[in-house]
Amino acid sequence: MRNRPNQKCYTKLARKLHPRNLQAKNTAQFDGFSYYRSVMKTKIFVSFALCLLVSVAVVAQEAPPTTEDPPPPVKKPRPKIEKPWFVGGAVGLAFGSEVNYIEFSPLFGYQILPKFQLGGSLTFRYRKDKRFDPDLTTTDQGASVLGRFFVFGPIFLQAEVERLNWEYIGTADDGETFTTVESTYTGLYAGAGFVLAQTPKSAMYMTFLYDFNYEDGVPNPNSDPFLIRIGYGFRF
Repeated sequence: MRNRPNQKCYTKLARKLHPRNLQAKNTAQFDGFSYYRSVMKTKIFVSFALCLLVSVAVVAQEAPPTTEDPPPPVKKPRPKIEKPWFVGGAVGLAFGSEVNYIEFSPLFGYQILPKFQLGGSLTFRYRKDKRFDPDLTTTDQGASVLGRFFVFGPIFLQAEVERLNWEYIGTADDGETFTTVESTYTGLYAGAGFVLAQTPKSAMYMTFLYDFNYEDGVPNPNSDPFLIRIGYGFRF
């Protein structure tokens, strides 16, 4: 005959295994772990929220990319030159007991760039030599083209080409009589000079030139290869 379990023992075991008792027991044993887990979840959520806010702020500060083409570079306008035209020149007069001399050399020019001038000049010379009997007179007529480049302030470099029809005193075919002889000459001049402003519209200039076509022993309109010119100019 099989022994049946005691009724009291069965009742106690059933009470222990009841879901309510088990839940209460588990809750009492694992209450600390649940609290720790909830705190960690809160920290993780707060950290994630802070990272998200920082990322949004950084993206907001960055300039949004653009797909438009950059504007073309603005070309600076050439500085306007006030009163680019200028006129001037030189006048020479000499009257003596032996030789009378008159020279007139007008100059016309244009300021192409702030440091570069281009111009032209006319030349007229008249000489009367009283040392001969009868008196002998000669005339020179010509024109030239010149350019000036200002290297520093009022100091400039100059190059010039001159074509001149001129006369000089020579001997006739008999070798005894003096007469005037006509000839042509091309002068190649280069040198430097400076400008001394007198008023906002006027200035005096002095130029030191060398004639690269000068030859000794050959009739030449210039008595020396080194030339000094002094003139006056006006702007308009």
